[in-house]
Amino acid sequence: MKVSSRLDSVLPLEGEEVGRVTNVLEVQSLSVEFNVNGRYLPAVSDVSLAISEGETLGLVGESGCGKSVTSLAITRLLSKTARVSGKALFGNMDLLTAKDKEMQRIRGNEISMIFQEPMTSLNPVYTIGGQISETLLLHKDISPREAFAQSVEMLKKVGISRPEQIMHQHPHQLSGGMRQRVMIAIAMACNPRLLIADEPTTALDVTIQAQILELMKEINRDFGTSLLLITHDLGVVAEMCDRVAVMYAGQVVEQGTVDEVFFNPQHPYTRGLLNAIPKFDAQSKERLQPIEGNVPSISRMPKGCRFSPRCPHVMNQCVERPPSLFDVDDAHLSRCWLNVEKEA
Repeated sequence: MKVSSRLDSVLPLEGEEVGRVTNVLEVQSLSVEFNVNGRYLPAVSDVSLAISEGETLGLVGESGCGKSVTSLAITRLLSKTARVSGKALFGNMDLLTAKDKEMQRIRGNEISMIFQEPMTSLNPVYTIGGQISETLLLHKDISPREAFAQSVEMLKKVGISRPEQIMHQHPHQLSGGMRQRVMIAIAMACNPRLLIADEPTTALDVTIQAQILELMKEINRDFGTSLLLITHDLGVVAEMCDRVAVMYAGQVVEQGTVDEVFFNPQHPYTRGLLNAIPKFDAQSKERLQPIEGNVPSISRMPKGCRFSPRCPHVMNQCVERPPSLFDVDDAHLSRCWLNVEKEA
């Protein structure tokens, strides 16, 4: 078993023909620290991810594990108090060191983001049409009339009826599901190569959630857009994603295809998440198995494995030494000393 910081089936190996798999985004050893009362505290540590063309990668974990911070670091939307290291390669460009002017060209054009709460993301004083057209006018050499026409077409594509009337309305006049569709229309207006969706179905009822997820599937299929889907809902991951990365306390603890991770979980935290999902078959009468304990504070991270205080399989080395990401199987990674013990 070898230590790995990347998915060998996604990132080209040295000397290998690069044309086999094309990565839209390649994140290498991304770390984020925030200045709190003069101390820099780690929010994200050594995160490595890769998303290929047309692929959907799920980034999953409980609230506060660093999922949204990771996406904001990639798009350079964190405050100046954050200290970011590592690389985020988008084509031949490192997004973390790109000039501000270059990032303005990329955001909304080649990389778009759907934020968690559309009511706080949309500008309340501008019309829906004005906000979609603004993206088109900023990134495309077209007239306001053409931008208006393309905006109407985008609203049609995301399933909004009466698009011409909706163009003249304000966000507060729309339902939550319609606002989320508007956010998707804005994000897809310039046909980006990569779409980052941060909890796109939060606060929506179940019926609207299903419609939004189906819409994102269609976008992925019809436009070939790569998708980074941030969520805490494992059901959404199973429905939407090709691969999944599980985060805990600022680190990726397991990574692989959805089938590998769901049917053969290797990290105790992933197994804990799966065991906590209610089963609805008639024969299942088992009690849910909660994960004991609490997530560690970023000001007091454990010395060894960050999951060790809550892990039922903890060993001496777990407390003393932090594990790296180990290759369990081809492109299936786990940050756990148990994987080394199994091989031994």
